Amino acid sequence: MKNFNDLSSDFLLSLVTEKNMSLNTASSYKADLNIFFAFINQLNLNVEALEQTDINKFFQNQREKGFSDNTLSRRLSTLKQFFKFLVKEGLFDQNPCEDIKNFKRTKKIPGYLSEVEIFKILNCASSVGKNKVEKARNKALIETLYGSGMRVSELVSLKKSLFIGNPELILIKGKGNKERMVPISKIALSAIKKYLKELKKTNLELYKSEFLFPSRSKNGYLNRERFFLIIKEIASSAGLNIQNVSPHKIRHAFASHLLSNGADLRVIQTILGHKNLSTTEIYTHILDEKMIKSIQKNHPFAKKDLKNL
Repeated sequence: MKNFNDLSSDFLLSLVTEKNMSLNTASSYKADLNIFFAFINQLNLNVEALEQTDINKFFQNQREKGFSDNTLSRRLSTLKQFFKFLVKEGLFDQNPCEDIKNFKRTKKIPGYLSEVEIFKILNCASSVGKNKVEKARNKALIETLYGSGMRVSELVSLKKSLFIGNPELILIKGKGNKERMVPISKIALSAIKKYLKELKKTNLELYKSEFLFPSRSKNGYLNRERFFLIIKEIASSAGLNIQNVSPHKIRHAFASHLLSNGADLRVIQTILGHKNLSTTEIYTHILDEKMIKSIQKNHPFAKKDLKNL
């Protein structure tokens, strides 16, 4: 039998090519498998003789290290799919994870930024950068992120051709290469046009790139890691705690602010690219807060002096 690294590579390749899994998701699977392989190697367990009791030992070890049920659930899902692949390939007779019950996942209310904090970030975006191009680019990045709710990987890899004319919606490819329409605000469009105009004047070579946010990196566009640093720089300039600001929290802010201002949950689901409505329902805490305030304000008892009852 091949070693674990080779088996892992074959498995991940099948996910990307056959199931259209994104490279970012595949890298998360790889990280989970590496943690499992390290545990197996540490105990000198025979790969071909792995049993359910060995898998249970792994998860007991993970729990003792303090990992949450959500993390354990994700790692169990990774292992189940991995061993299912090995069974399919004829390398295992049965899946040793098959009868292990899933860990109870808890829905975490995502941290998000207030409208005031978002406006501070938007106002400071154009002041951060080494030159006019970078400042214009950073403004375009933040306006587009908050105005569309895109994932970071979707944002940085946008094609310039999508912005010909004045589109109110653009078609993008998300997880699993699934297409969806996302909105582009007039403010974001204006910021993009100013940025492209500045880029054309300053660096014609980069301007000719097919990507909206080109760079000299291997993939040809601004990488995610650099964008994370840009966000932190802008947050610092805005006087915010940089630990509380990230591209993902701005995406959460987009959804939360839409919902609090009356947008339909299913519309938000479509824009965010969530496969199931249950994923989008983590934002209903916004509705709960509004409901409590509404009851406290409008209930007859709220208008009475309770001391006189």
